Amino acid sequence: MSPHAPPPKAERPGLAGLLALLVHLLFLGLMVFAVSWQTRPLPVVAEVWDALPGPETAPPSQPEPAPAEPPPPPPKPVPPEPKPAPEPPRPKTAEPPPKPAPEPKVKTPPAPEPKADIALQKEKKQKEAERLAEVESRHKRELAEAARRDDELRREAEAARNAAQVAEQARQREQEAAQAAAAEQQRQRDAQAAQQARARALDIYRSQIVRAVRSRLVEPPGVQGNPQAEVKVLQLPNGEVVSAKLSRSSGDPAFDAAVERAVLAASPLPLPVDRGLFSRDLVLQFRLRE
Repeated sequence: MSPHAPPPKAERPGLAGLLALLVHLLFLGLMVFAVSWQTRPLPVVAEVWDALPGPETAPPSQPEPAPAEPPPPPPKPVPPEPKPAPEPPRPKTAEPPPKPAPEPKVKTPPAPEPKADIALQKEKKQKEAERLAEVESRHKRELAEAARRDDELRREAEAARNAAQVAEQARQREQEAAQAAAAEQQRQRDAQAAQQARARALDIYRSQIVRAVRSRLVEPPGVQGNPQAEVKVLQLPNGEVVSAKLSRSSGDPAFDAAVERAVLAASPLPLPVDRGLFSRDLVLQFRLRE
């Protein structure tokens, strides 16, 4: 019998059945392992908070879920193939135990103070209140004293200002009085000077008339001494003599008549340079010999 000859027909069915049984057992073991792996409980992780979040703490935004994709079409059944033996499960790593939650702090009430401490606290509070009252009273007295000093200073400043105003007004009145007196003196001097100038101008004007009349005077014979006659003359604005009448006689009728004739003969009489000196009525005095 050749070594490469096929086995007998009686041995083939038994080998195929054994292989099929092994494949089914492996497939069943894989299914059991997969089911037990999926149903293993997941570890619980606890997060410990030191304090509760405030009302303003906004919860973290959750990402929007991605739209679900349509499930793929079921694959066509494929005859199972023999799979290799599964690897033994790896040992699980020990996870750290969750931290225990902190115990809430309980505020213990303060121990009651003894009566001696209570009395001491009351005495301290009373002394502090008395000290504050004394400080406030002293502050009020200082404010009142400062206000009083301010009033005195204000009154003194106002009195000094009033005194300065009174002195300034008196000085101004004295200055005005001095100016008025100086002005009055100047006015009087000016008036006196004007009167003197007018008097001199009037004397010059009268002298011109007397010289004009004397140039026309004819001495009568037999006149003795130096007689003086006074004549009242009425003239027109142009100097023309209207009349010449004797107002005071010289005692010599011949000399008086000679003076009247001389005034009429001198018409028109000289006019003054200042027309304000002109007068229609003139009283002239004449002597025989100057």
